[in-house]
Amino acid sequence: MPLDPSKVPAPLVPLLPIAEKWGIGDDFERERVVSIASLRELESLIHSIDEISDEDLFGWLSGPESHNPKPSEEYIALTALMMAMDSAKIKLRKSPGF
Repeated sequence: MPLDPSKVPAPLVPLLPIAEKWGIGDDFERERVVSIASLRELESLIHSIDEISDEDLFGWLSGPESHNPKPSEEYIALTALMMAMDSAKIKLRKSPGF
């Protein structure tokens, strides 16, 4: 089911398609997807938040929804997206020529 743009702040809506692909809640599956991604895909993933302000992104991720015992799918997907980005950065650092 697609993520609902009405459940995130407007500045974060452009991240929803990316979160649908990379924001996998299961740690093992998320790491598997990152591990088989191309370097170009990982670079694209990392740069997907370049136009989003830290205040908008991390302000929302650390806001009231972070205390919700049943966070929205959108919150989980964007949180997992951040974890995928961290994994992608590590993979790129370990890649020859980077």
